[in-house]
Amino acid sequence: MTARGLAPVGWDFWVRIWAAYVVGGIIATAVLVIVLQHEFAGHMWTSLAALAGLLAWSALLAPRRSNPGAFTHRVVDRNSVSFVAVALVLFLIAAWWSPQANAGLMVIYALIYMSLPVRPAMLVAGAISLTPLVYSLISQLDVPMGLTISLIAVVFNPPIGGTIVLAIDRGEQLAVLLRQLESSRADVERLSREAGTAAERARLAREIHDTLTQGFTGIATLAQAVDSEFDSDPVVARRHIALIEATARENLIEARAMVEALTPPELGVGPLADSVRRRCERLTDETGISVHVEVDSTVPQLDTATEVVLLRVVQEALTNVRKHAHADCVHVTLTRTDQDVRLSVADNGIGFDLARTNGFGLSSLRSRAHEVGATVAVTTSPGAGTRVDIVVPT
Repeated sequence: MTARGLAPVGWDFWVRIWAAYVVGGIIATAVLVIVLQHEFAGHMWTSLAALAGLLAWSALLAPRRSNPGAFTHRVVDRNSVSFVAVALVLFLIAAWWSPQANAGLMVIYALIYMSLPVRPAMLVAGAISLTPLVYSLISQLDVPMGLTISLIAVVFNPPIGGTIVLAIDRGEQLAVLLRQLESSRADVERLSREAGTAAERARLAREIHDTLTQGFTGIATLAQAVDSEFDSDPVVARRHIALIEATARENLIEARAMVEALTPPELGVGPLADSVRRRCERLTDETGISVHVEVDSTVPQLDTATEVVLLRVVQEALTNVRKHAHADCVHVTLTRTDQDVRLSVADNGIGFDLARTNGFGLSSLRSRAHEVGATVAVTTSPGAGTRVDIVVPT
C-alpha cells in the first residue's frame, strides 16, 4: 500500500463518525419536530425545510474531508465565516418555527468547531447557545425552561468543543503518523533491497573465488610447469596438459552450476566425503603433495548449504596449501561428535603470521560459516604449519 492509500484510512474513519453525527443529529432533530408538533406552536414544514437545507449545506464541508490539514489549520476567512453564517441562519429559522429544533444545537456545535479556530468557535457557539432563552423571551412562552436549556448549552459548550477539536487533532496526527510509517516502510524496503543486493554480490564473489578463481589458479600453475617440461619430461607435460583440460572442464561445469543454483556439482553426485576425497586427490595429482583423508563413517548427511560450506573450506585450505604452504603432507579429517560435525585440514608447511594476513580467502570462509551457524578457527605460526577447523552444530 502506498502512503496515499494508507493516510486516508485513519482520517476517513474520523470523517465517517463526524458525518454520521451530523446527519444523525439533524434527522433526530427533524423527528422531534414531527413528534412534538402538537406540544409546541409553530410551523413544522418550514422548520423541516430549514433542517433539510442545513443538512444539504453541511455537505459543503465534504471537499475538505480528504485533507485533514484543512480542519487542523482552521482560519477565520470569508469561506469559513460564510459557511457558519448560513448554517446559523438555517438553524435559527428551524428553531424559530419549531422550538423543539433547538435540539440541533449539538449539530451546530460540530459545524462551528469544524469550521473556525477554537476561540472564535467557542464565542460563536456560546452565543448560539442563548437561542432557547431568546426565543422564550420573545414569545413569552416558558421562560424558565428556555433559560434552563440555554444554561445547560453554555455549560456543555466548552467540553463539546474540546472533544471535537481533540478528535480533529488526533485524526490529523494519525494521518501524519500513517504517512510517516509508509515512508519509513518504503525506506526499509529500499534498504532491504540494497542490503540483499550487497549480500548477493558478496555471495557471488565468494562463489567465484572458491570455484572459478581456484580452478584458473590451478590451470595457470600447471601451464607454467608444462612450459618447462616439454623438453625435459614430455610424459609429465602431457599428464599436466590432461589435468589442465580436466580442470578447465570442471570450471565450465562449476560456472554452469553457479548460474543454475550456485551449488557445487560434485555434491549432487555423491556424499560429502566423496567430494572431499576428490578434491584431495586432485591436489595430489597436480602437485604431488601427499594428502591423507580420514572420514568418520557416522557423519550424517547434512543440508546442502552446510555441505557447500564444508566443501569450500576444504577447497580454500587446499588452495592455500598449493599456493603458499610449501608443504609435502596434508591431513584432512571429517568427524562427528554428539553435538556437531568437525572438519580439519592441517599441513606441515611454513605457516604464517595470522595477525598480518587479511586475504579474501579466510574472511570468505568465516562469512560462509556464519551463514550456517558454524565456526572457523585457523591455527598457525611461522614455521609450524597451518590447521583450519570448522565446527557445524547438528
